[in-house]
Amino acid sequence: MPTYDFECEPCAYITEVRQSINGPSTLECPICKQETLKKIFISPPTMFVRGEPSTIGQLAERNTSKLGKYELEARKENDKIQNVVSEEVKKKRQQHRAIQSMTPEQQVKYIKTGEIS
Repeated sequence: MPTYDFECEPCAYITEVRQSINGPSTLECPICKQETLKKIFISPPTMFVRGEPSTIGQLAERNTSKLGKYELEARKENDKIQNVVSEEVKKKRQQHRAIQSMTPEQQVKYIKTGEIS
C-alpha cells in the first residue's frame, strides 16, 4: 500500500498515512478532532509494477545484465573510442558557443569582419 501525506489546514498538522489507492481523501484530525485532514502530494506515492520491462531504461538494464564480462569490457572500450573528440571539432564548438553568446551588434560585426571579439 502506498503512503500518502495528509494536512489539516486549521491546525497545520501534517502526517503520513498508509492506505489503499481507493482510500478516503479526508480523515479526522487527531489534534482538532474535525474531519479536515486532507490528502496532499508533497512527494508522489511510489509503486512498483512487476513483469516485463516497458521503458528503454529497463530494457537497457536488462540487456546489460545479460552481457558476458568480455563483451561488456569490449563495449565500454568501444564507447571510450567513440567519445574521443578531435581538436578541430573542439575548436568549432568553442567558436559556435562564442558566436551564440554574442549580441546582435557583435554578430553583425563578426559577419562583416570575420573576427570574434
